[in-house]
Amino acid sequence: MAVSWSWKYYNTNNSAWDFVVSDSNLIGFYGPDGFGSPVQVGQFQDSIHIRTSINLNTDACPPPHCRNTKYISASEISIAGGPTQTLSASVPAETDCLKITLTSDTPVAATNVRFYAFDGTTITNPPQNCNVWAGEKGDTTWTQIHGQQNALILTDHPDPATEHVWYVFMSVSPSATGAQTQFAVRVECDLS
Repeated sequence: MAVSWSWKYYNTNNSAWDFVVSDSNLIGFYGPDGFGSPVQVGQFQDSIHIRTSINLNTDACPPPHCRNTKYISASEISIAGGPTQTLSASVPAETDCLKITLTSDTPVAATNVRFYAFDGTTITNPPQNCNVWAGEKGDTTWTQIHGQQNALILTDHPDPATEHVWYVFMSVSPSATGAQTQFAVRVECDLS
């Protein structure tokens, strides 16, 4: 059984899921002036970009960039700099989220699906110097996702299929100044 994962953001210019997150294209969270601008300590990001890991100063997603999902309160969100909205079945929309796809060459079920942030090395350690919140499309509250033991539980897909898709929204707030590099996100699941 060969399994692969893809992580993508929606490009509203092309009406396609073509902002790809990978080992060489990383998610970056930035301040009010866009790519490269810092997020103030204790505040949440105002923009999400894909940056290259080879040259961290290169924005790999042209305008309009990824749709920003900003934490406002436990049950509220601002999307792409818009007004505060209450999280619901329709807010945020799929195209506002990170699309995570599991593909398999043979049908599999995906259960016990978990999404969490960690320090980039040890999955039980929280990310260093930043607070990470997330939700799955349809959630009515944000979940703080610090380490494997504090994962966001994603919807199980108990029926075997060759493709399973989840839509996740995220927001990050630094708790210290400087670039926060000890931070990664991960998805885990059981396949059967």
